[in-house]
Amino acid sequence: MYVTCIGNFDGVHLGHRQIMKRTVELSRRLGVRSSAISMIYPWAYYFPNFPGIIYPVSQRIELILSTGIHEVITANMAEIKHLEPREFINGLIGQGVTGIVVGRDFTFGSGAKGNTALLEGMAGEMGFFVDTVPDCVLDGRRISSSWIREALAKGEIRQVNALLGQRYSIRGRVYRDQQLGSKMGFPTANITRGEERLVTPKSGVYIVKSIIEGKELFGLLNVGFRPTVQVTEEVKYEVYYFDFSGDLYDKNIEIEFLEFIRPELKFDGLQLLIEQIKHDEKIARRWLELHSEEL
Repeated sequence: MYVTCIGNFDGVHLGHRQIMKRTVELSRRLGVRSSAISMIYPWAYYFPNFPGIIYPVSQRIELILSTGIHEVITANMAEIKHLEPREFINGLIGQGVTGIVVGRDFTFGSGAKGNTALLEGMAGEMGFFVDTVPDCVLDGRRISSSWIREALAKGEIRQVNALLGQRYSIRGRVYRDQQLGSKMGFPTANITRGEERLVTPKSGVYIVKSIIEGKELFGLLNVGFRPTVQVTEEVKYEVYYFDFSGDLYDKNIEIEFLEFIRPELKFDGLQLLIEQIKHDEKIARRWLELHSEEL
């Protein structure tokens, strides 16, 4: 028997966490297990201009489980989009779902015909209960994944972190590049984020944090196209950790975003770029000193 929450849950932001917290509370009260059904959309098919998901699905699942939910089921919308609302709910009841927790704007079934009003009407008839969680609001605005993508595109990292309820991060594998950073005196790690369609933060330089082999590392991350050195067609993620000289090649790392420093710039020569990086490092170290209690 389960109490389950249903949604896309991209980002697992404060609004999602409120839904999951309620799901866990109800499951404990009833002595049953809790689950979350995360809808996975083929975004490129439905929305060609979609900027990307906030986190890879694997990271989304980890974050959902961290809220106390017992298990996560991913549902591919391409496979269930034809189901009528009643068919969809019948399938859940058949799997032992006794209660459903959703947000106020929840829709389901073919053509999004189902909504919370229909779901509540079906509950009495089919023998399950529905709990609709109110919107989670920050500064008078409803928290949403769209708002987070919008803030990421503007480089508003503090806003993003506030909406998520934790620091926004990216994960990736370090690959061997041209080692231009090392030649300039700033050894960097270039990471690839995988093949999922992920949202791209605003191009520019960020203050970041990682934990590698149990040690906290702070540094600068450049997101962009490296216009001074060699213009690329794809966005590059290049991190320079302060006071670190280890080998990160082929390792998977996670980078937490702390603050946005400046947009990506094109310089007239490497020497000017080097001077700018030195300046960025001074700004970052000073920021880290001022915000040490938050870290």
